[in-house]
Amino acid sequence: PGIDLPAFEGPTLALLPNPNDPAGLILVIGGRNAAEAATAATALAFGRAALAGQQALVEAPAPPPRRPYDAPRWIPTDRPVRFGELLDPDELISRGYAPGPVTVPIRTAPDLYVARGGGIPVAVGFRAPPGPVADIRVSRLDLAFSGFFLKSLPFRGSVGPWPISWLAEQVGWPPTVQHGGTAVPPFLISGQNELQARFDMRPLNRGDCAAIPGDVQGAIDPDSTIDFSGAYRFAVLPNLAFFGSAGFPFTRLADLSGTAAVLPDRPSAVEVSAMLEIVGRLAATVGHPATGLAVVFPGALQEVAARDLLVIGTLGRQSALGPLLRGAGAPIRVEGARISLALPDRMAAFRHMLARSAGTATTEAELNRASVRLTAPPDGFGALFAFESPLRRGGSVVVATAAVPGGLEAVLRTLRSPELLPQVQGDLVVVSGSNRVEAFRTGVAYWHGSLPFWLWPEFYLGRRPEVLLGVLLIACLLVALPVRRVLRSRAARRLRARSTRGPA
Repeated sequence: PGIDLPAFEGPTLALLPNPNDPAGLILVIGGRNAAEAATAATALAFGRAALAGQQALVEAPAPPPRRPYDAPRWIPTDRPVRFGELLDPDELISRGYAPGPVTVPIRTAPDLYVARGGGIPVAVGFRAPPGPVADIRVSRLDLAFSGFFLKSLPFRGSVGPWPISWLAEQVGWPPTVQHGGTAVPPFLISGQNELQARFDMRPLNRGDCAAIPGDVQGAIDPDSTIDFSGAYRFAVLPNLAFFGSAGFPFTRLADLSGTAAVLPDRPSAVEVSAMLEIVGRLAATVGHPATGLAVVFPGALQEVAARDLLVIGTLGRQSALGPLLRGAGAPIRVEGARISLALPDRMAAFRHMLARSAGTATTEAELNRASVRLTAPPDGFGALFAFESPLRRGGSVVVATAAVPGGLEAVLRTLRSPELLPQVQGDLVVVSGSNRVEAFRTGVAYWHGSLPFWLWPEFYLGRRPEVLLGVLLIACLLVALPVRRVLRSRAARRLRARSTRGPA
């Protein structure tokens, strides 16, 4: 009441006075029909239109189709990327003898696979304070990746006394920019990381009567690089850690055109709010509006069979869970307002053991522990679980559900908490209203992406040490048996030769 809506002549954005707050405004996104309202919302999401005044007719841009892994906030992975592309040059300067770190944001999808013994190469150039200021014997540049120490790069000083030092200066030694390198282990890459470079400098002792300069500066060279081009896109799913940190695999396409959100037939305000918050997190991760997202109800699952599914709804209201879980063969079952875990029989246990070749490590003890937790869930609990889509081989399904609406809020609170988010792992996460988070691995894994054929033995045997021992045993037999036959043949010939010569 009290709002004087403008006459819509097309997709419209308007700012109107709030009748309930003299200092407030109301943003109106509208049109003559639902399609025009959606067009106005899309134009606002992209924010490229030149807007002025209190009301504007807008047109939605026609962005080109997104390619996999081309999110605006993710760094390219097909070439070395300069630090100068990620930060302004002023942000690469460090001031003082023991300053805070220079932090370079590293955002990319976490499904990276590097050959064993390799890593993501980082080439760092840096400028130490000029002149006799820092004690090069103990001063250094420390490199870390999301708090994990990588390497220390020592400072280089002058070369010998004059005239040796003078001659070295004529040929450019020591160089103005000093260089060093290291490699980031791929298991540290979670999707939203930071490369930290910290100057640790000690002042040079110049005598009791000499002042120590205080305003010293070190700088990271903007031409320093990190190079993901040698990594392959391959991951073992389901992995809720990937979903929590980078929204993967849904964020593989930045506009979420490979994703469908499945809501109950009559979604409540809590369920719609949960869907909007989760989708907003995914869009914020990639830096692109979720204009390609499909939102459907359980009866339209076949229409989105080619997409990854994000299923949201409280237990007993989300009718899509039953057929999806039965079709996927997942051990999780939904019965009314309860979640249960179907413990495997002997043959299923044998299949679980074989599935470890895909990277899972599900054990009977882990399944029993998850079953006990689901048998007596905490009050107001929420759950997040993932499995392979039964509608498409290699497709992913992530479910956010709860017994009561407050449980959905507990799941969302976990996803937005920097302290609780690292505990989101495996394929089943149970969250209580008291912020207790428990993670389990219960199902069979599947592969996402591809590897060249020469890396498959390394991938397979690296997760099956017992198979590797068997291969080594077979290799020893294949080598030993022919060698034994050759040696026995030589011994027989030697005995025959002795018998023909007779006794000595």
